[in-house]
Amino acid sequence: MSTSPFISRLAGIADRIQDWGVSPAGMRAKKAFNILLSALILGLLVRAIAQVGWQQVVDAVPGNPWFWLLFVGSYLLQPLVEWHIYRRWWRFGWESFGVFLKMRVMNEALFSYSGHTYLLVWAANRLGIEFDPKAPPPRILGRGDGPGVDPATSPLAAVKDMAITSGLAGNLATLLILGIALSMDGAAVLGAALDPRTLKILMWSFAAMVALNVAIVLFRGKVMSLPPRENYFAFGWHLVRVVMIQAMLVGSWAVALPGFSAETWFLLGALRMMIGRMPVPNKDILFAAIAVSLTGDSSVQVAALMAAQGALILLFHAVAWGVALVQERAAGPRAAG
Repeated sequence: MSTSPFISRLAGIADRIQDWGVSPAGMRAKKAFNILLSALILGLLVRAIAQVGWQQVVDAVPGNPWFWLLFVGSYLLQPLVEWHIYRRWWRFGWESFGVFLKMRVMNEALFSYSGHTYLLVWAANRLGIEFDPKAPPPRILGRGDGPGVDPATSPLAAVKDMAITSGLAGNLATLLILGIALSMDGAAVLGAALDPRTLKILMWSFAAMVALNVAIVLFRGKVMSLPPRENYFAFGWHLVRVVMIQAMLVGSWAVALPGFSAETWFLLGALRMMIGRMPVPNKDILFAAIAVSLTGDSSVQVAALMAAQGALILLFHAVAWGVALVQERAAGPRAAG
C-alpha cells in the first residue's frame, strides 16, 4: 500500500500546527510554555542548590584564578563547540548562543537528550521548515549510497547525527586516554579498588560500548544521514572538545591540590571518563572507591574537591539559564526560535 496518503495527512497536520504557531493564540501558548519550562528548570536547580552545604564548598574550592579559568572553560567549551558546528549549517550568530547553554542545562538537569529535543524544535521554527505533501519523505535513518541530506533543511537528521558523532568522539577519546592510563598502572588500581564481580561488570560494559561504536562505524551508511564531510567535521570538533574539557578538568584538580603528581591526576581523570560512560549504577560511589584507592590518605580532600565542583556545576547551570533568557530577550524572537 502506498504511504503517500499518510504522508499527505501528516503534512496537512504539520501545516496546521505551523499556522497555529504563528497565530496570536499560538504565540501566547508558546510564550506560556517557555515560561513554564524556565520555571521548571530553575525550580529543579534551586532545589538542588539549596541542598548543598555551601560552607563546605567554599572551604574546598581554591581561590587560585587558574582554577576558575580552567573550570569555567571546561563548562563553556561544550556549548561553544556545538554552537560552532551548527552555525556552519544554520547560519546564525552569537544571538543564538543561549540556545546551546539551555541545551546543556536541559540534558543534565532534566534527562538525557531533552536538550536535543529542545534544539530540534528551535531549529525547525527558526529555519521555517515547511512540509510539502508531494515531496518524498526525507531520509533520516541513513544516507545509504547517496550523498546524504542537507543539514540546513533537515534539522532532525542534523541533531541525530550530531548526537551520534558526539558519542563516538567521546568514546574514542575515552578509549585512547584509558589505554594510556592502563599503561600507567591503571589496571592495578582498578583491581585493588574493586571487587572481582564489579570489575568484571565494568569490563564487559566497556567492551559492549566499544562493540556498539564499531558497529556504528561499519554500518554508518545505514545510521548516519548527513554527507560524510559534515560528519567528519562534527566528529573532529567533538573530539577536540572532549580532550580539551578533560585536560581543563584535570588541570583544575592539579591547581586545587598541587600535592599530587600529574600522573595521578591523569589516571584519576581517565578512570572517571570511563566510569562516566559505562551503563552501570552508582557511578559516583564507584568513582569514589577508585579515588580512595588511588589517593590514599588524601582521599578526603579529593572527594571534597569533586563534590564542590559538582555543586558549582549546579550553580553554573542556573546562571547559564538566566544568561540565556537575558540574551534571548535582547536578541528578539528570531534568536528564541
